[in-house]
Amino acid sequence: MEVRVAMLAPYKWRVGQVVWADSHDSEYGIELHRPENFWGIYFPPEDWELGVPAVTVYGGTEIQGASQPRSAQTKAPETSSEPNALQVPEGGTIAILRGVASNGIPFQERDLILPVGERNATMLIGPMVELGQKLSVIFSKSCTETATVTAVSHSREYDRWRIWMEFSRIKLAARMDS
Repeated sequence: MEVRVAMLAPYKWRVGQVVWADSHDSEYGIELHRPENFWGIYFPPEDWELGVPAVTVYGGTEIQGASQPRSAQTKAPETSSEPNALQVPEGGTIAILRGVASNGIPFQERDLILPVGERNATMLIGPMVELGQKLSVIFSKSCTETATVTAVSHSREYDRWRIWMEFSRIKLAARMDS
């Protein structure tokens, strides 16, 4: 069956066909006639870290769950009540943010994340998100952390929303670039 897939903001549409359907769960797989990144979701290339300022994790144990599937994760032994420190350059670093927008659509954004205090950071993103929303922040291939949205700007900057996030498992420590 041929379908027309449309996005409202920015408005654009493409023609495709249904290649898989589960009408019971209202799930459908769509193949575009011309393969392209219509939704604007970008996956990091293999060498995405090469031009990015380094982020260093300090602590006695490796951060669990950074790049392991949930089935392979084990509970880390409690060696200290103090969270690991994640040293981010003072001017920020590039990170990938994954989550679910206010409209229920999953998103993935890659942009500059700036540390603001010990457990908070700020970032500009395209979709609007709800306060309290849990987001995955990918700093590198081996370092993924969960953050909670604590504030959202009232107006857009450069056609994007500024959000503030709080990390519970790590401390952010700004590092002076030399």
